[in-house]
Amino acid sequence: MKRKSICLFLWLLLIGLSYGGGYLCMSWPLSQSKVVGEPEIIPVTAGKENFILPGTKLILETVNLKTGETRSESGPMPSVYLGLERQELVSLLKNYMTDMPIKERELGLVRYDLLSYSQKEVVLKKYYYPDENFHKYYIIYRQGRLTVYYSDRKTVLDYPDISFKDLPFDIQCRLLTGFEVKDENELYSFLQNYSS
Repeated sequence: MKRKSICLFLWLLLIGLSYGGGYLCMSWPLSQSKVVGEPEIIPVTAGKENFILPGTKLILETVNLKTGETRSESGPMPSVYLGLERQELVSLLKNYMTDMPIKERELGLVRYDLLSYSQKEVVLKKYYYPDENFHKYYIIYRQGRLTVYYSDRKTVLDYPDISFKDLPFDIQCRLLTGFEVKDENELYSFLQNYSS
């Protein structure tokens, strides 16, 4: 019985020391650290010398390369450009051209340039070359269903409910490789002809 009491005592002592030691290790460094003050808040534009401000005026010039027509509009700066330096703006314009909106692709945007840059005024210029043969839609049979995309071939417009096996053989062949459709009239004509 004496041996069991000693073992129980040693076991309780070990648990107590472990608990107490862990508590001291966790609380001791925190008790010596002091908070001096709030951290310094650095504004987004810190380190920038010449950047676009909310009061910066935007002038957007557009040129139709086919007709030679030039237009110029001025207005307030869009929030997406605020705080950007010259090089950041140029990079943003390059990204815009790489992943341009469908509407711009439709209008024939071929170039987007920065003409002048200052904190007072930013001048941008868009060059368009409209294509009469532009095809707005793309239809393909992919992954077991018919899919209608916009001209970028990434943005889905619709998954028409048309049975592939009920289509004529020549249309099936065209759909397997995909084909372009000029406009809404041609698209709806195709869909009405072959929908069930």
